[in-house]
Amino acid sequence: MIDEFNVVSYEEAKRHPILKHILLDDLFGIMDKMHGYFYVHEGNLHLQNDLILESDELDKLPDGEPAIGFIVTGNLTLDCSVLNETGDYGPALYVGGNLICCNLLIGGAPTRIIGDIQAKEVIMLHYNHGWMQCDGTISAKIMIVEDYHLMPFQKVISHFYFNDRDPESPEEYELIESQEGNTVIPEKLRLLLNNVLTTDFEEIRRDLAAGESVIKGQERTQDYWQTKVQHNWRDLKRVPMTMRTPSICKEAMGQNVGALQYFPFSTITIELAQDAVQLDGRALRYLPDELITFDLCYLAAENGAILGTDIPEKFYDSELLNTIIQKSDWQMERVPEVFITEDLLVLYVKTGRGAWLDKYCKQSGVSKQKVLERVIVDDIKYLHNIFGWTSLQLPSPLRSNFMTGSNTQRTGNA
Repeated sequence: MIDEFNVVSYEEAKRHPILKHILLDDLFGIMDKMHGYFYVHEGNLHLQNDLILESDELDKLPDGEPAIGFIVTGNLTLDCSVLNETGDYGPALYVGGNLICCNLLIGGAPTRIIGDIQAKEVIMLHYNHGWMQCDGTISAKIMIVEDYHLMPFQKVISHFYFNDRDPESPEEYELIESQEGNTVIPEKLRLLLNNVLTTDFEEIRRDLAAGESVIKGQERTQDYWQTKVQHNWRDLKRVPMTMRTPSICKEAMGQNVGALQYFPFSTITIELAQDAVQLDGRALRYLPDELITFDLCYLAAENGAILGTDIPEKFYDSELLNTIIQKSDWQMERVPEVFITEDLLVLYVKTGRGAWLDKYCKQSGVSKQKVLERVIVDDIKYLHNIFGWTSLQLPSPLRSNFMTGSNTQRTGNA
């Protein structure tokens, strides 16, 4: 595809009879740096493959950087799509005539089309780091504009139009909330797609970025889904149940234990639960209640589980809470008052900095002075914890005793 373009420097472009006028638009963001290179094609261009607008995937040019952008001075026609999945950035695209393609996916790549945009299927514009201006008419079956700066335009959208910055965007096409509390696409859009298990814009964007059609029917084999899940574990949700094999489920769980929520129920055994919790204690939140035991909760506590969200309160005891606080002292905020003891607060101060010790002592009725005295007596190495943070609120008697050295006999001759 790059063979269809010439590499032109900024210095050359500003002397070119056509390109110098394009540069005045500052589409390419070069007015400050005044250097760089472009891919340029003069006249009309027909491409059989996708045009990928991803800076990280482009070859480095003579300045050691990817191209500032692509310039086609005439019409640009593609048998496939224009794809820019990255929302933060991308090489700019300038088309001096019409842009005709199958799908148009634009994120952070600035885009300027002098003529019309004709997408046979989908136009998707996403994230607020990019912008687009089209002087002609934008036409497609489906157009989705999500948190994106699209300058005023004319449109002919035949099936579905959503634009969260356009007051004229049809109310019946607004995103809705599912029973699980997730934001999902409306049924009108879902029924237009070739996978009824697709429920959000991110999934549509992933498919488009992979060069797929989201409208036309296509055969999706076991190998297709295996590859899909290898790229993103969340796509396990869209795999037909009959194809959610142990192999593909294991692949997804290896990336993130959140994949457990999409496992066929019959595949979740106690052995699988143990493997998942060994990977990440947060796996507990996705397991059936009947599989959660004291032993599994202790294992989860060792591996990053969160109180309440992952470990039910009925499994709390002093040993488990000690393990949790030793691993992540911030979880003191999740310990119910009835479980906050002097021993736990001593551990809390030793483990971290005891930032909210005063608050927890007041909540539980535990003496802050006793907690700090015990910490100091146990080992002098905890002085940094105390005087680096907690000492700012030391009770007056304890502060006075420590400053005069009355505790040094119990902690050694320091």
